[in-house]
Amino acid sequence: MYLIKLFSGSFIWLMCAGLILVSDCHRAMAEDEGESIDKAIAPFKEPKLVVVIAVDQLRRDRLLEAVDGGLKRLVDGGRRFANGSIAHALTTTCPGHAVVMTGLNPESHGIPDNTFYDRLEGKVRYCVEDDDAGARVLGGSLGRSPKNLQATTLGDWLKEANGVSRVMSVSGKDRAAITMAGQAPDQVFWYDKTQGRFTSSGYYAPVLPEYVRRFNGTDPTADGFMRGFPSHWTHSEGRHRVDDFQGEDPRYGRVSGHPIRSGSFDAIAEQVYYSPFLDQATLELARLMIDEEQLGRGDEVDLLTISLSATDTIGHLYGPRSAEAEDALVRLDQDLGRFMTHLDETVGSDQYWLVITADHGVAELPEYTSTEGTLECPTETGRLEPESLYLGLAWHIYSRFTWPFGHPESLVALDRGHLVVQEEGLERFDVSKAAVLDELSRYLETYPEIERVWSLDELQDASDDMAIRIRKSWVEARSGDLFVQLKKGCLIDAIGTTHGSPYDYDLDIPILFYGQGIAPGVVDGSAYSVDIAATLASYLNVMPDHKLDGVVLDLGPGISVSVP
Repeated sequence: MYLIKLFSGSFIWLMCAGLILVSDCHRAMAEDEGESIDKAIAPFKEPKLVVVIAVDQLRRDRLLEAVDGGLKRLVDGGRRFANGSIAHALTTTCPGHAVVMTGLNPESHGIPDNTFYDRLEGKVRYCVEDDDAGARVLGGSLGRSPKNLQATTLGDWLKEANGVSRVMSVSGKDRAAITMAGQAPDQVFWYDKTQGRFTSSGYYAPVLPEYVRRFNGTDPTADGFMRGFPSHWTHSEGRHRVDDFQGEDPRYGRVSGHPIRSGSFDAIAEQVYYSPFLDQATLELARLMIDEEQLGRGDEVDLLTISLSATDTIGHLYGPRSAEAEDALVRLDQDLGRFMTHLDETVGSDQYWLVITADHGVAELPEYTSTEGTLECPTETGRLEPESLYLGLAWHIYSRFTWPFGHPESLVALDRGHLVVQEEGLERFDVSKAAVLDELSRYLETYPEIERVWSLDELQDASDDMAIRIRKSWVEARSGDLFVQLKKGCLIDAIGTTHGSPYDYDLDIPILFYGQGIAPGVVDGSAYSVDIAATLASYLNVMPDHKLDGVVLDLGPGISVSVP
């Protein structure tokens, strides 16, 4: 399993420390040192509650598949930025969510990927892990907190501005809830598939609130939030392709009738995670949070961030054109409709703003694009087997540098795709770092699926869009020694599909603002996820504690803003 997952994703993290960053001037808020966004001139009625929803893996084109629920209501009544996108190269969940609420690219907020290589510790770390005993997951053994996030978020700025704003977050994934919530939120919850419950960590509170314990129940399948879930998830045939399609992951079946409440409790807990019912439960808990915490009913604006994870967990298994993905989006549309109706009735239809976006998109199954005649990867399958790549690379390092008795990873660490040259290995095998990197680059570029291996010197000297995107994903002391760019349409995955590339299918995301005073319509021109926090901060008259990478987007004639 370790080998299969090692190179999962369209990118391998292999970047070198010591990079001199080149600023992306055309996206800067201002060129003068220390200059930041001006406060908004706001003749409108300030909302009592701002809800920011990131739909994990929701590609921009899929937003327009909305049927008749919340997504359709947002598309029809919201301000949609037609060219919404991601500004950085490594399009994965943890950095993508952090960008939305920090207003910073990964180079600035400090999280380059879902995992990163901690050069100070010499080990790979999960992006929200925390070894401190005080951050232990409630009911679990691991530690979780925003410790690795090197920035504050919109929620932190709100609390600093007035001290009474409530900031809360909920998601199907810990890394999504934590990075969106910031450093000092009031409550953060996520679904833990090892427990089959929503939980939090000691970083936020020593125990779960009574209403969350009640929501979980003593047995979630009997008296908790799972009690109404069906035994199997059934859906109709999709519009784009047959239900059972080559390349889909068979773990929970490739056709309608996927198990949801089947087998042991541990099996059910995991089945729910890979189903649309994960989002249903997340939104049900979000409604409960609004009621129990009285969000939007105070004197100052409150913030609720929600990440809906099922689009991603299902998308990885079956792809974005599958019957499963199509059915999950219809269910999400309906669930969001119910959620917005609840906001109307409790907070007031003119008292909240809602933002919808995503952390990244996703690639099609190469088997699907092959049948459609649109496969762009130069190989027949469109796939580079992770195990084959790992073994080939390890053998090449061994035969070239560490033969006959040295283990290849004593020279180049390969843990979870983070290729890092080991300084002690250079002396042991009497080789220079430059020679190792040069050899690795030459070898990797022999694969037809690999477009280019970027070195430090190339990134420093290049000024094209790709180099700029990669620099935005690079974090000092947390990135590897090279950056490998796959060719468009190629995956390093044995089955299913993934994301992580700098191509349009992974970059294009929805960016939509909805609420009183926000002019509905479609806006052309560039807009990035990094702009969302900057826009909300400006219109809500709160000042970040650092200069942002994002710019303020125009929300229409109902709201005025002054920007240098």
